[in-house]
Amino acid sequence: MPESLLIAQISDAHVGTGPDFLGGRMDTRAALQRAVAHVAALDPAPDAVLFTGDLTERGTAAEYAQVAEALHALPMPVYAVPGNHDDPKLARAALPRCMPVAADAPDGACCYHQALGRLRLVALDSVVPRRSHGALLPSQLDWLATTLNALAGDPVLLFMHHPPLPTGLAAMDACSLLEGGDRLADLVRRHGRVQGLLCGHLHRPVQMLFAGVPLHVAPSVAHQIDLDLRPEAPLRVRLEPPKISLHRWRADIGLCTHLDYVGAFGEALAL
Repeated sequence: MPESLLIAQISDAHVGTGPDFLGGRMDTRAALQRAVAHVAALDPAPDAVLFTGDLTERGTAAEYAQVAEALHALPMPVYAVPGNHDDPKLARAALPRCMPVAADAPDGACCYHQALGRLRLVALDSVVPRRSHGALLPSQLDWLATTLNALAGDPVLLFMHHPPLPTGLAAMDACSLLEGGDRLADLVRRHGRVQGLLCGHLHRPVQMLFAGVPLHVAPSVAHQIDLDLRPEAPLRVRLEPPKISLHRWRADIGLCTHLDYVGAFGEALAL
């Protein structure tokens, strides 16, 4: 049997929104706790969890302490990248095991790579300080080029917060990855063994192709963005059921992605 790995992806928890968020109808700290409990109860258990940004709402030390407390319930490795709502320095200080920044990471960016079986997980930091949109700076793309060269022949899974392609969600597309996407695509094509790119930010499940490989945007474990594809659509939130993404990677077929709803929907019924 070819090597197989199961990876859970959680995203956009926004812990710390406060009791009045969305009229008191969404407690993001409790939502993250429910998502973590859901992941911890999965059978088979994931080999790792990837947290693709916006761990917190305001990026405060108190919020990261709440995130760290929630993630402590997970027995498997958790690897995270910051989002535009995060403070990368405070996040790394509170979650050093989740953000094992490489010694050669450029300009203090949260870049690193970790082995998971034969698969290599490569984290990229798309955060632009005090801005909603994302960017991959030349220095970070140089680091990625060097890293991918060192991992030549190895299957690689990339993950970062901001998606590099427009999705038709106009308000979110305006604050997605606005710099570095073309060179990222070139590096993906050159390496030839990139299995996929996992992102967050959109608060919606989206599946596309990027440079010929699967691009998966995970939904939020808290609140979702309204699915409105009109060019002039306003940015609105919808309280749909929270979700996580489950990625089954097999050495012979690559990445297969499932969406898993978090909540009580009754027991599975026999047919």
